[in-house]
Amino acid sequence: MTRKSLIALTIGATLGLSSPVFAAGSTSSITGVVESNNSTDLTVTAVNPETGFSRTVSVANDGSYRFAKMETGTYTITIKRGDSVLAEDSLRVTLGSNKQADFNLGAMNAERIEVTGARISVIDLSSTDSGLVLGEAEIDRMPIARNITAVALLAPGVVQGDSGFGNVASFGGASVAENACYINGLEVTDTRQGLGCGAVPFEMYKEFQVKTGGFSSEFGRATGGLINAVTKSGTNDWQFDFTANWSPSSLQEEGSVSRGLGGTGDIFRDTRNDEDEEWDYSISAAGPIIKDKLFIYALVNPRSVSKDFTYGAVYDEYAGVDQMRYRESDGTDNLFWGTKIDWDIVEGHRLSYFAYSDQNDAIEDVYGYDAENETVGEYQGSYLRKRGGEAQSLTYTGYITDDLSVSAMWGEIETQYETTPTNLDCPTVTDQRTIPAADKAPQCGPGGSYGDNFDENTQYRFDVEYYIGDHVIKAGIDKQDRATTRVTQPVGGHSYRYFSLASGSNIQGDIGSLYTNSTGSEQDLVSDRIFDGGGSFESELTAYYIEDKWQVTSNLMLSIGLRKDLFEGAGTTGKTLFDFDTDIAPRLGFSWDVNGDGDSKLYGNYGRYYLPIANNTIYRAASGVSDTTTYYTFDDIDPVTGAPIGATPVNGSVANSQTASSVSAVPTQDTFQAQEADPFSRDEYILGYQFTVNDQLTAEITGTYREVTSALDDYCGIYAYPYCVMLNPGSDMSWYKDGYYWDGSSLDADKLALFDGVADEGSLTTHSAETLQLPEGKNEYTSLQLKLNYIEDSYRLNFQYTWARSVGNFEGAVKSDIDQADAGITQDFDFPALMDGADGYQPNDRRHTFKLYGSYDVTEDFIVGFNSSLQSGRPLSAFGQGYPDDDANVYGSYGDTYYILTGCSATLTGDEVCAQEDKEYRYSPRGSVGRTPWIFNLDVSAAYMFSYQEVDMRLSFNIFNVLNSQESTSTNEHYEIEEGTTNPLYGAAYSWQAPRSVRLSFEARY
Repeated sequence: MTRKSLIALTIGATLGLSSPVFAAGSTSSITGVVESNNSTDLTVTAVNPETGFSRTVSVANDGSYRFAKMETGTYTITIKRGDSVLAEDSLRVTLGSNKQADFNLGAMNAERIEVTGARISVIDLSSTDSGLVLGEAEIDRMPIARNITAVALLAPGVVQGDSGFGNVASFGGASVAENACYINGLEVTDTRQGLGCGAVPFEMYKEFQVKTGGFSSEFGRATGGLINAVTKSGTNDWQFDFTANWSPSSLQEEGSVSRGLGGTGDIFRDTRNDEDEEWDYSISAAGPIIKDKLFIYALVNPRSVSKDFTYGAVYDEYAGVDQMRYRESDGTDNLFWGTKIDWDIVEGHRLSYFAYSDQNDAIEDVYGYDAENETVGEYQGSYLRKRGGEAQSLTYTGYITDDLSVSAMWGEIETQYETTPTNLDCPTVTDQRTIPAADKAPQCGPGGSYGDNFDENTQYRFDVEYYIGDHVIKAGIDKQDRATTRVTQPVGGHSYRYFSLASGSNIQGDIGSLYTNSTGSEQDLVSDRIFDGGGSFESELTAYYIEDKWQVTSNLMLSIGLRKDLFEGAGTTGKTLFDFDTDIAPRLGFSWDVNGDGDSKLYGNYGRYYLPIANNTIYRAASGVSDTTTYYTFDDIDPVTGAPIGATPVNGSVANSQTASSVSAVPTQDTFQAQEADPFSRDEYILGYQFTVNDQLTAEITGTYREVTSALDDYCGIYAYPYCVMLNPGSDMSWYKDGYYWDGSSLDADKLALFDGVADEGSLTTHSAETLQLPEGKNEYTSLQLKLNYIEDSYRLNFQYTWARSVGNFEGAVKSDIDQADAGITQDFDFPALMDGADGYQPNDRRHTFKLYGSYDVTEDFIVGFNSSLQSGRPLSAFGQGYPDDDANVYGSYGDTYYILTGCSATLTGDEVCAQEDKEYRYSPRGSVGRTPWIFNLDVSAAYMFSYQEVDMRLSFNIFNVLNSQESTSTNEHYEIEEGTTNPLYGAAYSWQAPRSVRLSFEARY
């Protein structure tokens, strides 16, 4: 294992630095100035002693030199005149950094007098962005969970996303579906919904870079943040590693339970019997196939995961947990392998191949669960879950001249999402009626849906970089072909939901009120949602960029970049569904060495960023999915299957008792994309000041402002019926019709026969913003960040405080307050009624965040570390299911509103029903019912290093959430089940902090 000198060098070159990402994802630059009375014939050589890699450049007339596209690692920099060594030093190049090393040769001429060291700048004066770089050495010294989200959360301005989306992060107020991730230059972002990233085992990573803002123009397709990582590579010395990690369930504390009615009602969520047991080990080998030429790194990682957890119904905001699930995966079904091969073909030309497989097949057994008695019931069936996939990339880097370098990459990723139940006969059943559990409809199988479900992503990239005078010019092209196959069929053919509708309450339909309970008393009904269809479809993303980093003076650098994106998608018919050609997006920045000594900088930037449409949008809109919900009365319930007996449509026929959220006809671009629509975009402004206080302490203060400048979402109101149309809310928009013509009060029955999935000729119609009644999409984020970074031989501390404010009428790509993961097509803006009250603080609004983490060397071989955070709560809302106006121009057949029915202003007798105009509602705008509690978390670790028979070993012990704090992180914000029917589970906790757990690790290296 490494010792203090190398550790200090590594940590000092990584922790807390801000630096730009480069095209290949793993390269950086070394620059500097050689001060000498005679610069004639001076050369600079950079050598990586681990691989033998060497490059030599000539010193320019002004004394400057530059090495572009350097792999991460430790380099020896040597200044020579002929064969005479005049100066020499070592420096560590980290991921995406620009390392500056200046040499002063004094009065030296042709003769060597004394070997001089360099002045290596701690602050990267060529960067204009913000973020964090974290290397392997620092990761091993602190208690960090073994996932990239845990690494991202160490950066300022990054907060944990809602647990309903998985383990994901929010950057700078953006939703969790607006980030991008790269490994060795290959983008591994989830192309389906933008939620999460592909990953490799932690033992394979070498460095991480978390970019929270100010991205270079060469990177895009993200309006949140970037996570960039590189893996280890082989060197000239063979090295073999064995690592084992064990997280025993026996050392995990019991979870929490929540109840409705303020803690006195039925159980909503129950994690008391949840258990996680994870065990994995990895074996890796790295070394030269041909010394100084061909290197390999390979890792095999068998994993065993056992997860026991309770599970709620499909409509889980209205029903408690009723299942216990046991998920198991191990052996060859959960085996990771990965490799990286680097070939220095000839000097100045490198070819790298990267590949991995993280396929994971798991069996999930489903049993009934009685939460009140904490007892497991009868077996209901099983699921076969297929996740993960395979990825590979081939990257070429060439140094054509001292000033010209190029890189090219090809890559492809295949990802699986399939979940297949063993029981395909029993329908999905959920019962939301407030009756005893024993009387509710049974669920005889695991329920859900099934069908083919996988993605393929092929990527191409070419970049060129040219150094001329005071300018570094970069340009490139980046292309991705994202193909998706997804077919959905409901298990048992149906999905039943039993509920109670209050007297006089309304079920909203597609074109006004569908049904009103006029029985004079509460009425039990059942709805049957059939979501069926799918196929194969694709999107193509292309981008062009150019950037000039101009060293205007010795103290001032300007970064001037331009980027253009093209987004195109096609449905299952192969016809174009959307085609966006973005405006040219500027990326402008500056860095000013205030005192001219390299110890401080004032920096800032402005950038516009565009987000592509996720493939899930094509699936929902143009894959032939039919999504209908039919409402029935019923006589009884089948005691085995839970299906209704004697079901009768509420309005006499299925057609008159049904709503349609999507139809099987596949739209085309003319009916799906408004003519004037621009893609989703955010503008960002950053101003920061970074400075060294002394040799150990650096500080930085940064202000950030972000706003959505173009909100792209789907409008599903009556003017778009039966489709949804992608548009920019709050503006005049035009699109073609397909058989359905609404004049503001009724449909033209004579045109209905034209509905065939093809735009009607001559039907282009402009709808004014006043007609559509949609507000302009607003989302603003403002933050002020303070960072302190202290490093000396034994101590490493990083402190951050972020004050942030996130406000607007929508969150972004997804909707956290209801856990809706349909990126870009949430229920926001579907109907005007859903936006009445939407203005307020957003779900990712965490006003105060404190982070403090670091490590201390007790001895040379014994290290302790900690990671702590304190964060204020998120805003809470109370969603209703009705609206004061049932006009089809305003309100559609679904959605959560900000109005709660409280009564009727009219005096009713007998079986009279309260008229819509007499209903009284309580207005409850977004975020107006308080916040979740403050959250404090403390993790600690200890590691001991020793050697035995030339084998270096390391034992580590990590405790997460030492204090076992289990504050609520999200709550049920649905106040009503149906209009006028209060949800007894409103306000109950959805999720909590993870209970205290332990991870034990052992590593042996030879």
